[in-house]
Amino acid sequence: MKGLIMDYPLTTNTILNYGNTVFPYKKVISHLPDGTRHAYSFGDMYKRSKRLANALTQKLGIARGDMVGTFAWNHYQHLELYYGIPGMGAVCHTINVRLSPQQIAYIVNHAGDRVIFADATLTPLLENIAPLVKTVENFIIINAPADFTTTLPGVIHYEALLANVSEDFEWPELNENEACGMCYTSGTTGSPKGVLYSHRSTFIHAASIMAPNAGNYSCNDTILLVVPQFHVMAWGFPYMCLLSGSNMVMPSSNLQPEAVIRILSQEKINKANGVPTIWMGVYEAMKKNPPKEKLALEEYIVGGSALPVSLIEAFERDFGIKGIHAWGMTETSPLGTL
Repeated sequence: MKGLIMDYPLTTNTILNYGNTVFPYKKVISHLPDGTRHAYSFGDMYKRSKRLANALTQKLGIARGDMVGTFAWNHYQHLELYYGIPGMGAVCHTINVRLSPQQIAYIVNHAGDRVIFADATLTPLLENIAPLVKTVENFIIINAPADFTTTLPGVIHYEALLANVSEDFEWPELNENEACGMCYTSGTTGSPKGVLYSHRSTFIHAASIMAPNAGNYSCNDTILLVVPQFHVMAWGFPYMCLLSGSNMVMPSSNLQPEAVIRILSQEKINKANGVPTIWMGVYEAMKKNPPKEKLALEEYIVGGSALPVSLIEAFERDFGIKGIHAWGMTETSPLGTL
């Protein structure tokens, strides 16, 4: 006997619709590669994600189940890809820019990516392997300066792709067990292994890390997402933040300690995440040149490798900032424990 409570699919569209309905005014702030700052709301992101879904289907001919690659920093356009691609039924394949050219070519071919969305600053990495990739029909360039040139074939600029496209898009009825994202391992023997995330696993992972006994995130938080969107779906934070109503701040390629500290101060960040090298650099920079005003940062999550206990203790002792260690794998969506 089935229960009588209303049922709905646990999909990324459900997350996006919820964020747009409950928290349309919450902010996504991007510090872009060219040094400019971009800010808009969850409501704005919702509309542009729908335009992207229309462009994928109408202009690029992407169909349900197709693989669409991303090769980009953390910013609002990459966030739109996180929702627009799986929202229309395709699979968002985030490609790790830190892998070797041979590994990148291998996973693009293995995944069968039809399109790759790439940041302009990262195109030299793709130009070197373009002759080796067999399935890519178009390269969509994000954040290109006016004088941008590239030898990549089939180039379309991101904003040109979205131009003259309606935001009126009806999300398809997706099965929550369909694939929504794909990441390849970077720490295994042999060639990278592909891991397909379902809509259901992505939804449950986002809800789990938001919970009080895990990350304890809410609409009172402003979170700096330092963990790359090209690495295991940024630990699920781009999905979690729409459920929790947390403001998102994205640093793109501004990952030097001084740049991170500047963003922490400017945006009044109270929570953040990042790998150990980020927090080691931030601590050393703050010790050498202490901020004039105390940062709003209360805690950071660190993972990817071990951060020395001595540094976690020193950060809390010297600056009152708590470190929380996370563990996970590509195969666990990725966070396993906090």
